Amino acid sequence: MAPWQTLDSIPGLIALPAIWQRRLGHDFPPFKNLCLQIRAMLTAHFPCTVQPGIIRDVVRQPDGSFIGVCRCELRECDDIPLSVEDLTPLEVNWNKLGRALCKALDFDSKPANLGIPNTIQFGSYSADAVPAILTIQTDSHVFRRVVAELVATLNGRFILFAPTSDHFDARSQSLLARVKAAFFALDAHVVLTSHGTVHSRTPPGQLFASFRPDPKNSPGEDVARQTLALAKALDAEHRVRKAPPYLVFLLYCAEGLSPVEIARSCHCTKGLVFIRLRWLRTKLGRDLAELRQYSAHFENIEQSLSDPRARNIHRRSLAHTYPAQDAEE
Repeated sequence: MAPWQTLDSIPGLIALPAIWQRRLGHDFPPFKNLCLQIRAMLTAHFPCTVQPGIIRDVVRQPDGSFIGVCRCELRECDDIPLSVEDLTPLEVNWNKLGRALCKALDFDSKPANLGIPNTIQFGSYSADAVPAILTIQTDSHVFRRVVAELVATLNGRFILFAPTSDHFDARSQSLLARVKAAFFALDAHVVLTSHGTVHSRTPPGQLFASFRPDPKNSPGEDVARQTLALAKALDAEHRVRKAPPYLVFLLYCAEGLSPVEIARSCHCTKGLVFIRLRWLRTKLGRDLAELRQYSAHFENIEQSLSDPRARNIHRRSLAHTYPAQDAEE
């Protein structure tokens, strides 16, 4: 199974390493790094590797070691030695998984216990602090009840995540629509890397565009307008050929691209993008990650400017058409 499908299939989100290994395959090491933790207990049973569905009794030997004794009727399986690690379950660390998702999706970390089984708030999005919720269920009826309780409890917009869309049906969709909430399946939008991290398939600013504050009604427009004007002024003083500061500012703060994606768009190194971001943070006196909450304002203001570079927001083409005074680091 893929990692997200595995979460939908393990009741209680706790199992022996052998079970996680069998279901995750080559994804087991990175997934373990991502969100699995040791549960301080030893199991009294171990799954049989010969006959699925059969378990072995764990017997402690006089020397303190453990063996798995076959319980099948024919008793054809030899006893197997077992280590403490084999018998110690691994469970999902919700907080660690939530922090990883916040980083991948550009959410503010905001963990909260909602009092709903296998469901947490792990973050919030935009200046409106729209709650980001993760629920992991193994039954469609339970999933639907969780959605109904979230709608009744929060009574407002929220972003709901689950490992897959297997339990998401028309009834759940109708419930979410009542409060203008939305559902996203992790397997469709989040990728597990070989290093045990996750990243979004789509720029978060684009994925959650409907949850941005309304520029016409938000007090953040003045902040966005002032910051955008200062970024343009700084850009005029620092004309460079590759990764111009204003372009980097727009790609990072307005479109929500990662440094790697910006480097790819500008045909430059990731290191140069980080140099530009550090320079902008120093000159603007603001945390650029926090400025992403004003992305809708940047879009709206930029389209209203007379500058032809900004009117249609063809930002990637700016990397090729920008005036070429070469002041590279």
